[in-house]
Amino acid sequence: MVSSLYNEILSALESGGVEDAAFESDVMFEEVFGKDFKLKLMTGQLERAETEAEAARLREMLRRRLSGEPLQYIVGRWDFYRGEFSVGEGVLIPRQDTETLVEAAYGLVKDIKAPKILDLCSGTGCIAITLSELLPGAEVHAVELYDDAYSYLEKNIAEHHSPVIPHKLDALSEESAELFSDLNLITCNPPYLTSEDMQGLQTEVRHEPETALFGGDDGLDFYRAIPTLWKKSLREDGYIAFEIGATQGEAVKAILEDSGYEDIRIIKDFCGKDRTVIAKIL
Repeated sequence: MVSSLYNEILSALESGGVEDAAFESDVMFEEVFGKDFKLKLMTGQLERAETEAEAARLREMLRRRLSGEPLQYIVGRWDFYRGEFSVGEGVLIPRQDTETLVEAAYGLVKDIKAPKILDLCSGTGCIAITLSELLPGAEVHAVELYDDAYSYLEKNIAEHHSPVIPHKLDALSEESAELFSDLNLITCNPPYLTSEDMQGLQTEVRHEPETALFGGDDGLDFYRAIPTLWKKSLREDGYIAFEIGATQGEAVKAILEDSGYEDIRIIKDFCGKDRTVIAKIL
């Protein structure tokens, strides 16, 4: 019976040390039986034997999850802000923490009639695409260097029917920065994990690309480079907005001050941790 298979998958996830086994089991079953799986189960609509195909699909998802693969890669997409984004090997999984950056960025330019925005290290494009949806009159560009991540950027732009313009460029290249000018806002969720952080990563996080995670020995390499490299691409009253690690606020603030920015603010996420730094160009 489907209910017995559900209990089997849930028990296996719990035994395998999956932290939120009930949630992940629900997600897997929703993939096979639909978003209303729990309702169907509770109302008796699934009081039947599962098909061989249904059981095989669920057991394959279980096998992949117990091997350490992230649930998000297994289902191939994940929710972010008000939308859903395709994900898979080679691209950073969108996280709720990053919604703090989106909210802060939106607040900076929402009163500008047609803001020009650039998102660096764009990955799935979740920041750029979400801002484009929140700001219908905006011109939004997204920069991503790595092939696998860039393919997801293009895929998500197409799936969202988004006007975001993708660019396969290196965010740490002076030549890239010279291609853009008159920007009202630059957003960036750069790699910011330290060497110590990388040593202690959860198994599933190790499946995500190191290029999207590791920010140098102290995690600050991208924060040191980007404010200076991209300064001339901003308007005189333009802003830069970074996602940061929870302990990096003051360090990033100091870097921005030294790089010639003002009105620097550290913004906390939904859990009360420092998560975003915004600054205005002098």
